[in-house]
Amino acid sequence: MTPSQVIVAIAAVILVIAAVLAFVRLAKGPTGLDRGIASDVLIAVLIASICAHAVWFRTSVALIIILVLSLVGFTTAVGLARLITGATARERSFLEAEARAAYERHGGAQSPVGEPTPPPGGPGKGGAGHD
Repeated sequence: MTPSQVIVAIAAVILVIAAVLAFVRLAKGPTGLDRGIASDVLIAVLIASICAHAVWFRTSVALIIILVLSLVGFTTAVGLARLITGATARERSFLEAEARAAYERHGGAQSPVGEPTPPPGGPGKGGAGHD
């Protein structure tokens, strides 16, 4: 065996271990986010396995498959991030509405979350470009 084949064989063992661990995370969960990350890891392991296969057999036939899988993995990760961020934005708007209600209840004693406090001396007094 050549040194590159030894490295590819070691990489194959590591990839099998990574795939098994990702399948365990995919099965156990406990949340959808865990399953989404596990599927993203499985796509990465599949891409790395195809790369190892290409190195072992000294071929470049699988490059288009690697490219397509990379795009699928990227699209999946972006979609999952967008889904998670959407939930966070809803929670954030709820918390901001709660903070505004508390601000109005207390007669404006504190600035609501996400809004800057007015400069000392009232509006229009206190900074360059505000006069």
